[in-house]
Amino acid sequence: MGKAFTEAERAAVQERLRRAGLELFARKGIKGVSIRDLAAAAGIAQGGFYTFYENKEDFLCDLMELRVREKLTLLRGRNQESLGDPAGFLSGVFCSEGLHLKENKLFDNMISGTLAFFYDREKNIRERVSSLYRAYLEDLFACWEENGYLVTADLDGLMNLIRAAGILFSNAALLDDGYFEQTYRCFCEAGVRQFLKVVPRDAAG
Repeated sequence: MGKAFTEAERAAVQERLRRAGLELFARKGIKGVSIRDLAAAAGIAQGGFYTFYENKEDFLCDLMELRVREKLTLLRGRNQESLGDPAGFLSGVFCSEGLHLKENKLFDNMISGTLAFFYDREKNIRERVSSLYRAYLEDLFACWEENGYLVTADLDGLMNLIRAAGILFSNAALLDDGYFEQTYRCFCEAGVRQFLKVVPRDAAG
């Protein structure tokens, strides 16, 4: 049985577990990290882990949702930056995120099976993460419209583009060396052009 934590201790330990998980999964992949590893990195007994999570899968789902929330919070801080070239900004976001994550073992499907894990989990976690991305896109479109743009978007199409981009960058090792970045960039730009049209409102009429 795990130690009984105060509320302040619970918050601090859970934060240490999450930060340890981000570092360990990124370095070793899902299969290379045990609950013992996570507990040791967070400075608690192995039994203490179960005070917070049912198992490693439960922890990873929490960690993935947290990571998405943090990433989207940072992106929302750049909304004003997008006003010069809205569609270009969005395709750049898709592209830069993929290029950054493809080197991370947590997201390398050839090493850790993260994508397979994610899509094998309960529908609930997939829907929660998808809803976070959808809300981000809706906020971004609202920002553009508030600043004089007319936005026509196939939101479902863009959500599928995000999922497909994840599949592509998670399997980057299948592409020839030196071609992934060009291929991925073309994929993101073409997808955004397909599912999004943004024009100044005074030029639309």
